[in-house]
Amino acid sequence: MKPLRTYAVLRSIAADLTQPFITFTAASSGVINEYLGIISSASTVLTAISEFATALFQVRALTLLILGSLITGLSWIVLSFLPFTGIDLTLGYCFAELGLGMSIMGWNLIMEKLSSSSRGEVLTQYTAYANVGGLIATLGAGVFVGSSTELIKIPFILSGIISLTCIFILWRSDVDYEDPSRKFHLPKGIGRFLALTGTFTFIWSFAWPLFPVAQIFIFHMNYTNIAIMSFIAGVSSLAFRRTVARLITTNRKLAMFLGRALLTVFPLTYAIAPSIYFIYLVEMVAGFTSMVGSTAYVSYLYDSSSKEDMKVALGFYSVLQGIGALMGSVASSFIMNLLIPVLGLATDLRVLLLVSAFLRLTTSFWYLKLKEINR
Repeated sequence: MKPLRTYAVLRSIAADLTQPFITFTAASSGVINEYLGIISSASTVLTAISEFATALFQVRALTLLILGSLITGLSWIVLSFLPFTGIDLTLGYCFAELGLGMSIMGWNLIMEKLSSSSRGEVLTQYTAYANVGGLIATLGAGVFVGSSTELIKIPFILSGIISLTCIFILWRSDVDYEDPSRKFHLPKGIGRFLALTGTFTFIWSFAWPLFPVAQIFIFHMNYTNIAIMSFIAGVSSLAFRRTVARLITTNRKLAMFLGRALLTVFPLTYAIAPSIYFIYLVEMVAGFTSMVGSTAYVSYLYDSSSKEDMKVALGFYSVLQGIGALMGSVASSFIMNLLIPVLGLATDLRVLLLVSAFLRLTTSFWYLKLKEINR
C-alpha cells in the first residue's frame, strides 16, 4: 500500500507542475483560436481515448500505470524544448495526456479493488494523499515563474522527470488488478448516467477556453496568480475530504448534484467579479467540486458494474466525457472568436461565461433523477 501512496503524491506533484498552467501558457503565447479549445479539453479528450483503447485489451493495472508514466514523462520533457506555438503545444500536450489516460485507467481499476468495502472513505483518502504534494508544487512553480513563459519550461521538465521516477515506485507495489475475461458490453441500467455524463461535460467544457483568455485580458493575471488559485483550491480539497466522504456514503445522488451545481460559481464569478480577489474567494468552492468530481461519479460507476464489465464501463464513461469536452471547448473557442468583432473581447467573454453558468446549473438537476445503486 505504501508505494501506491507514494505514487499518488508524486503523480499529483507532476500534474500540478503542469496542469494549472498549460492553458494559461497557450493564451499567453497568443493561442486564442480553436487550438486553445483543443488544449483546454485535451486533458479530458486524450485521456478518454487512451482509457477507452485500454478497455479493449486485457492489460494488468500496474502495466498501464508504468506505460502511462513513461509516455507522460517523455512527452513533457520533449514539449519543454519546443516553441510554444499552437501546433507544437497541442501535439506535445496531447501525447502527455494519452499517457495520463493509461495511468488513470490503471489507477481507477486498482482503486475499485481497494475501495470495495468503503467507497467514500478510501477514494477521498487517496485523493487527499495526491493533493498534499501538489499544493507545494503548484505554488512554488507559480512564484518561481512569475510572468515568464520561458521559465515555465523548467516546471514542465521537472514534471517529466517525476513521472519517469514513478515507474521505479510502481515496480515495488504488490497491489494489482487481475483483468478478468469479459464480454464487450455495458452494464445494464447505466445508459442514463453515461448520456448525462456526455451532455454535462459538453456544457461544462464550454467555459474552459474562456477562463485563460479572461485571466489574461480582463484580470491581467500571471503565473503566480494561477498558482495561488490552485493552492487555495487544493487546501479546500483537503478541508472537504471527510465531508465529501460522508456525503458519498450517505447520499451519493446529492453529492453528485452539488458537485455539478456548484461548478456554476466559476463562470459566474469570472463574468461579474470586479477584481481577482473574488476569484481567489470562489476557489474555496473548488475543493468541494474537485473532491466530489474525483470520487462520487466513478464510485457510482463502480457500483453499477460487475468485475467482468468494469473496464468497458470505465472506457465508455471516459470516451463520452472526451467527446463532450472536445465539442464544448472547440465550439466555445469558435463562437468566442466569431463574436469578438461584434461585441469586443471583454463583453464577448462575459456574455459567454454567463450562458455557461446558466447551462451548468440547469443541467446539474438531472443528477437528482438518477437511480441510486447500493452494494
